[in-house]
Amino acid sequence: MSQKHIVVVGTSFAGYTAALKLREGLGAEHKITVIDRQDKFVFIPSLIWYPFGIRKAKQISFAVSPVYKKKNIDFMLDEVLSFDLDNRTVITETGKVPYDYLVVATGPKVDFAAIPGLKPGETSNSICTIEHAEDAKDSWEKFLQNPGPVVVGAAQEAACFGAAYEFVFNVRYQLKKNKLLKKAPIHFVTSEPFLGHFGIGGFGKGAEMCTMMFKRMGITGHYNTDIKEVTKDSVTLGDGTKIDSKYTMIIPRFRGVDAVVNSKGLANPKGFIPTTDEYQHVDYPEVYAAGIAVAVAAPFETQFGCAVPKTGYPSEVMAEVAAHNIIADITGEGERHQKEFADIDAKCIMDAGNMGMVILGDKMLGKRKKEKIIPGPWAHWGKLAFEAYFMYTRRRGKV
Repeated sequence: MSQKHIVVVGTSFAGYTAALKLREGLGAEHKITVIDRQDKFVFIPSLIWYPFGIRKAKQISFAVSPVYKKKNIDFMLDEVLSFDLDNRTVITETGKVPYDYLVVATGPKVDFAAIPGLKPGETSNSICTIEHAEDAKDSWEKFLQNPGPVVVGAAQEAACFGAAYEFVFNVRYQLKKNKLLKKAPIHFVTSEPFLGHFGIGGFGKGAEMCTMMFKRMGITGHYNTDIKEVTKDSVTLGDGTKIDSKYTMIIPRFRGVDAVVNSKGLANPKGFIPTTDEYQHVDYPEVYAAGIAVAVAAPFETQFGCAVPKTGYPSEVMAEVAAHNIIADITGEGERHQKEFADIDAKCIMDAGNMGMVILGDKMLGKRKKEKIIPGPWAHWGKLAFEAYFMYTRRRGKV
């Protein structure tokens, strides 16, 4: 068997999982290269706590290159510019990297430019990256000295609604701790047609529970709306409603990264990669994709756009399927796997400061046979426990 070279672009949930699963299933004679512009894995679900000083960077991130070195995986700290699919080559800032198989796990481009005035660290805040969360922390510290209205939201075509809910509940918890609830009314803005839609069409009694929690916590919800403009002291909705804000955190829409968009034949107009249920490109069989980079069509329509959330867990599932199928191609052993995104089981812990909800279902999208939401303080403890477990295992190269 001749040596094959598998290139993985990206090293977050999908890329990290794919690279390690490929090494587990392939002999040492096959070469695996990971390319990313940063030597760092960040546990993004913990960024909801970062602005409040509850987490530090070293607690929720680690360098990936030492792990890859131990696993005999090459790591290139480089910027990918584009993909030449016809010649099976990744174009980077420093040169060209040929491949036999490619896994695109680049994550998203966070499209702040889609909304006028939305500038993290200036007119608004973000928790999409650790750098954004650091700016959001600085803004929060200033806000505590001069409190006022707060706006948290998920913009039109956003996909990460869960993080917005977690953040608004944690804001409320922190305001209560600092005895600022009377000085800081909270507004939640979302393109969802109803609270608790979550970008998956709703889940069990989620809408009822979210509505109840908002009422009990005094959070004003603005749903089925878009955001027209953001300024340093306000958020204007599409219908003209202007909400004053001293602290704003908006999850914007995601698009494909420039390297994917700039590559002929790789992606759809939004920059996401069309794949089969084997996470294999529809036109290029040696190309696979996993995570946010994958195109997933929403099985519903909403007035202002709700994208499907491709969060950490489903990203890892997609990566495992892709890695398994590449291994099967190379070794000729075992059956190929399929897993339609809609059929990935739903697993989520929504934190709310000192309580939360555990969300479990047998399907991500569509009609479910089983779906359960378990509210209570154990959800908060469960997220803390899972964070500790996840970081312990991933730091040691176990997925």
